[in-house]
Amino acid sequence: MNNKVIFFSIDRLGDYLIRSNIINQISKIYSNREIVCSKINYKLISKQTFFDKIYILNNNSNKDKFVFLKNFLFKRYDSIIVFDGKTISNILIFLIKAKFKYIFIYKKKGFINKISLFLFKNLLRLFKIKFSILNSKAIIEKGELDNYPKKYKELRNYFNISNKTYYLEGMNSNKKLNFKDKYVLIHLDEKFNDILDINTNFNECLKKFSMKTKHSIILSSFNNNNEYYKKLEFDKISSFDLFKLEKLDKKIFIVEDLPLENFFTLIKESYINISCHAGFMIHTSLLLNKNCIDIINFSDENWINTWITETSNYKRIYKSNLYNKYNTEKIFNNIIELDNEI
Repeated sequence: MNNKVIFFSIDRLGDYLIRSNIINQISKIYSNREIVCSKINYKLISKQTFFDKIYILNNNSNKDKFVFLKNFLFKRYDSIIVFDGKTISNILIFLIKAKFKYIFIYKKKGFINKISLFLFKNLLRLFKIKFSILNSKAIIEKGELDNYPKKYKELRNYFNISNKTYYLEGMNSNKKLNFKDKYVLIHLDEKFNDILDINTNFNECLKKFSMKTKHSIILSSFNNNNEYYKKLEFDKISSFDLFKLEKLDKKIFIVEDLPLENFFTLIKESYINISCHAGFMIHTSLLLNKNCIDIINFSDENWINTWITETSNYKRIYKSNLYNKYNTEKIFNNIIELDNEI
């Protein structure tokens, strides 16, 4: 067995999830497994028991970056694998000593970026660092499509990796839902803001939806200060009270700021999960093979496809076409149609 490996994943929850199985399977051949992550995905990564050491980097802090450069200068590992495309990670892959080095680098739009990529690839070859190229959002929107979960599996050329996308530990909450009622889980965040008339008609559309579906509706959210959310008129219950309920006697209610493992439980036990591409909800639904509806702009479809490994339980509706935004009523009519089909 090899001794030490370090991964760089300084990004979001969904980014880690789409490479989680690859990281886990590679980790199995090393006796010491380390990862550098962000404050955002630390709350998920910290629950993965196979890591021996986890470093948190604030990518917005130059002081943090300097400390990392100093602490990792000429450290020794058997392998280093960089997934995140961050500048600090791209520098450290040259400074850390390792027998095997692999990095995922981004192809970006523009002449200067094209020259920079050419030079960077040659520098990687000079230092015998292996790499794969991921298309950036701007490149993908031009029509040069990509799929990150598939691209990460190019590491199969060096490691024994299965075809699975996801691996997740530590999400089994010690709190269990007492009620057996089926429910629709809708996660609300800032991505609802670009829906036409969201600030004036969202509350009413949710009421109509609650009358047309046979299931209760749970609205979840984290630190939501958006105007549409402030105007909602539904009762709020605490996470503590939610897990004490014996029966869902309210047709619709809000639960806020759930701990991540409790949010995972809600996703796991739901009838269907709905969001405007909330990364943790969508990828957890795919991991658990749960019914889910992803509300997206049509113009973002190619970009969303970059992250998704689709299943028959994953459905998609649009909040706009190429020319116009859709109103909340049209979106909920489409949700109702899919709800009736499931």
